[in-house]
Amino acid sequence: MGKSKMAIETYEVTLEPSGRTMIVKEGQTLLDAAIRNGIQVAYGCRHGSCSACKCQVLDGDYEIMDRVSEYSLMGFEREEGFVLMCSTLVESDLVIEVEMEESNTAFFPVHDFEAEVVENKQGTHDIHMIKLRLTDPLHIEYASGQFFEIDIPGLDETRAYSMANKYKEGNIVEFHVKRVKDGKGSNYMCDLHVGDIVTGSGPYGKMQLRDREKDLLFVAGGSGMAPIKSLLEQLFSEPFEHKAWFFYGARTKNDLYLTEEWEELAKQHPNFHFVPALSDQDNPDEWNGEVGFIADIIGRNLENMKNMDAYLCGPPIMIETTCDVLYKGGIKGNNISFDEF
Repeated sequence: MGKSKMAIETYEVTLEPSGRTMIVKEGQTLLDAAIRNGIQVAYGCRHGSCSACKCQVLDGDYEIMDRVSEYSLMGFEREEGFVLMCSTLVESDLVIEVEMEESNTAFFPVHDFEAEVVENKQGTHDIHMIKLRLTDPLHIEYASGQFFEIDIPGLDETRAYSMANKYKEGNIVEFHVKRVKDGKGSNYMCDLHVGDIVTGSGPYGKMQLRDREKDLLFVAGGSGMAPIKSLLEQLFSEPFEHKAWFFYGARTKNDLYLTEEWEELAKQHPNFHFVPALSDQDNPDEWNGEVGFIADIIGRNLENMKNMDAYLCGPPIMIETTCDVLYKGGIKGNNISFDEF
């Protein structure tokens, strides 16, 4: 006889003021249940840091995971029943108050997946470009700018990596991963071999192309190129009549990659402008391009940015300084999408 599986406890969660209900499994977070039920709520990091998915529990029992800091959810908020959906486990039927998010972007259902590594090559000394072939399911539809979460052996938490290629009828997904010293997730990914099996889930994330009928600005640093590459592939997969700028920041010339591909795209599309910049010029004789921090480079190249949309991906300091420049240039906050790592 085969082993019998123990039944998994489930709970019903009512979302006010909409009155919608959803089923949450034991050990599943409120946010994961909402996403998998096709319920669009605000969220960001998915790991208890950004507070975007805050809601209030009106009735029922729950547990807030230890990963939520006092900064993300203050003590007085906890006393009033506020929680972060991404880091709250359900222990009974619940009633919560949460606003549904109105969005003009597409929604794609989340899937658990298994995939085989088909390529792992280095773009720079510490950035790997990794391609996976989905095997179960064979296809997962996603929007450019979104990310998958990858299971890391030995860790309870997953690691998020943006897709670097636009979705098309096929089962190859590409990721760019920067190796971080002592980083268990990045070292696991960078050490993958062809034929290895990877598991995870997705897609997640709200950074998607919103409006093609205006000039667009794309900014990335390091492996943050991945979602920008996917967005630009999508943008130029059909006619685009406006201007698009891509500013890419790297420390030294050895930290640049895929520059030839971007220069070729600029030749094919005169309305596309690629501007790489180095913050630490190691050999002035070998570089005649822009020098400085990417936020300053943007300010020098673009004065009037009104009526533009911007898409950013990179470290927090790059996002912060770049947003300051974009605000001064006339871009409104709701016209800026970004992904920090």
